[in-house]
Amino acid sequence: MFTQGFSVHYSPLNFLGTKTQGIITAIRNKDDKIVKKLLSMGIHTGMQITLEQRFPSFVIRVGRTRIALDKDIASSIKVRVTTRN
Repeated sequence: MFTQGFSVHYSPLNFLGTKTQGIITAIRNKDDKIVKKLLSMGIHTGMQITLEQRFPSFVIRVGRTRIALDKDIASSIKVRVTTRN
């Protein structure tokens, strides 16, 4: 079946390297305000995301929008990796 070239890798956004692309699988945080903030910024499950920068803040691209996040908020976004560079 799926024996060649198939892998599934899930990770919090803050563990990924730059230029890594993936699909948002979950947004989880103990503070509901952070989850609501991410949702209001247009960050939803099922969307494609690219991590463009890690320092001094995490910069992500979702669609045509670039957003800067701190490490705590970035760790709230869980990603299924599709492409690594």
